[in-house]
Amino acid sequence: MEIELRTFATFRDAVGQKEVAMDVDGDRTTVGSVLATLEDEYDGLTGQLLEDGDIRPQLSILKNGREVIHMDGTETVLEDGDELSLFPPVAGGSERVTRTRSFRGISRRLAVRYLENLDGEQVDDDAVEGGDWRATLSADDVAIGPSLTLTEVTVEFEGDPATLDSLVDEFAQKAMRAGG
Repeated sequence: MEIELRTFATFRDAVGQKEVAMDVDGDRTTVGSVLATLEDEYDGLTGQLLEDGDIRPQLSILKNGREVIHMDGTETVLEDGDELSLFPPVAGGSERVTRTRSFRGISRRLAVRYLENLDGEQVDDDAVEGGDWRATLSADDVAIGPSLTLTEVTVEFEGDPATLDSLVDEFAQKAMRAGG
């Protein structure tokens, strides 16, 4: 079976390219087995992905745009055609924080566009990454009355606290002007 591997920042430097088509054996290949294989194959990844059999802290590993830690972690099963994205810790060595905000009345597409206007780049369906920040998006329909619903976009911002202070404020201003 074949999966698409996407690497970012220092992981891209270690692998030598942004995207790699990777052939993996077996019907029950897991994220953990792929990460172990990558650590064996690329010197620059040795010891960078796994720690005591688990994903190292502060890494973001996404399967088809969803964090695998919210699935089955290293035991998350991969299927033919899946995309596995590897993000190293943001902002080398500085403190990293997470801030989550929800915004009603805007679409996920519009939220992505706003984040791109704030110097971000969409890296998959649910994530936008800037120089020293990352935003992961989800959207739900929420009831605002007996027969009315609105889209509510939730954005989890990760990165350096100083960067996030202004980023979250600027994004909130754009979202408020758009949807309320």
